[in-house]
Parts: sequence; structure tokens; C-alpha cells
Amino acid sequence: MNKQMKANKTVIFCILFFMGIATYAQQSEQSSQSYFKKGSLSLRTNTVPWLMLMPNLGFEYKASDNIGLIVDGAFAHWSLKSTNKYWHLWNVAPQVRYYSGEAKYNYLGLQYTMGDYNLTGTQGSYMGGALTLGHQFNCGHNLLVDVGLSLGYLYLYDTEEYTRKNGMNVRTKEKYSHGYWGPTSASITFVWKIN
Repeated sequence: MNKQMKANKTVIFCILFFMGIATYAQQSEQSSQSYFKKGSLSLRTNTVPWLMLMPNLGFEYKASDNIGLIVDGAFAHWSLKSTNKYWHLWNVAPQVRYYSGEAKYNYLGLQYTMGDYNLTGTQGSYMGGALTLGHQFNCGHNLLVDVGLSLGYLYLYDTEEYTRKNGMNVRTKEKYSHGYWGPTSASITFVWKIN
């Protein structure tokens, strides 16, 4: 219950933060020439997972001025051996986006995600899909800040709970599967054009 409350507070904070950025963006003038053109390749990193100690990196290829093809990935492998605490995770999330309007700052995307996790007492795998909505802010000739939210479904499977006894993991519950509807990711991403 406590973990769920923390997760809900994090989602509410992210939504309020995004709303604040969107309000600020409406007050600032934006150039219609700032979007990355067809054929450009960009390097991306999302700051939100970095706050949770999850290094991540991605690429975006602009197939046209309106269509972006993205692959993002994250990997974390942290252990505090003295207290048997683990934070092991990997994630891959390809996405197709459609950028709208003359300035192409707003987008709508379809995202697929998959990965594995081991978070001190619970481990398993997941996959799912989401609709992504977002806005990009021009921060210079080759830099954008991308703010987005993904809403969709995650299927968590091979989930098992365990406890650590005498240096061994002992399962405390049979493996199970379950689904989740709601926010699947939040992003404040720096996007650098590299060609």
C-alpha cells in the first residue's frame, strides 16, 4: 500500500510538472523552423529514469518531417550486498510518432515496451503498449526538450515474490501474472540532433 501511494504521488507530481511546462510554453514564442527535418538522427535521454538511478539512452530517426521512429532503452544493475537490496532492471521501448502542426512541436505516438525487473523481493517480466502524448520545446539549433506522458496497458508475468535466507532466494509465493491500466511512462527528455 505504501509503495502504491508513493507511485501515485509521483504520477501526480509529473502531471502537475508537465502542466506547468505546457503553460509556460504557451506564453513563449516558438520558431516554426526549430523541428528536426526528414533524415535527421537524434540521441535521446530521459531525465525521469535517471532520478530513479536507471541510466537510459535512445535514438530517433525522422522518416519524414512528421514521422519519427524511436528506440529507447534503460539498464540498471545496483546491489547493496550488506543489506541484500537489489535494483536490477532492463527495458526496451520502440515508438512511432506523428508530429502535428506547422511547428511540429506536438506529437502523438504508439509505444511498445518490454523488460525484466528484480526489485528486492519481487521479480518478473513485463510487456505492453501505450499511447504517448507530448510536446517539444526548442532549446537551440540542435537541442530540444521533449515532455511526454504514455497511457496504456502493461502485462506483468512470471512475477514471483521471494525472501533472502542464508544467501539464497526463497520463493514465498507461486508465480503469477497480472495486468495494469494507466500511466506507463513519463518523460522529460533531452534530444540532441547528431546529423
